[in-house]
Amino acid sequence: MSENSLAIVNIPIQKWGELYSEEEALNIGTIFHDLNMPFFAAEGVMGDKNPIASGAGSTAKTKEQTEREALMTKITQSGFFLDDLTLYLDTHCKDTLAIRLYHEKAKEYEELRKQFAQKFYPLTRLCITNCNQGNENNFCWQEGPMPWEGACV
Repeated sequence: MSENSLAIVNIPIQKWGELYSEEEALNIGTIFHDLNMPFFAAEGVMGDKNPIASGAGSTAKTKEQTEREALMTKITQSGFFLDDLTLYLDTHCKDTLAIRLYHEKAKEYEELRKQFAQKFYPLTRLCITNCNQGNENNFCWQEGPMPWEGACV
């Protein structure tokens, strides 16, 4: 193996810019317009929508199942938005606009999970208190499906 350098890496610092909506961000894979650099060979395969958030396969579902899946999709979109924003804040920890948006989105995310726990079942152990309905003797963890039982059943 030669001691010569093959390449020199130059990584520009990301700047705050226009953001995608939560639904668009999950489908595209980033919240930042500037970071959307699609792999062109995959565009023909994926089309315009990502099956994760497209609502694909919605045949013969009950109203409750449809409502549960819609709320779960919102939770997934919100969680992805927060994760991507967290990655940005890892390198831009003094960006007040991003910090303010993070706190706003974190509250929305918490409220969505609380709604889900109250209507259906807790998604995490942190949501158990949200489904007790005022009864501290009620431990509602077992009311939802186990992880190996599939998604929103």
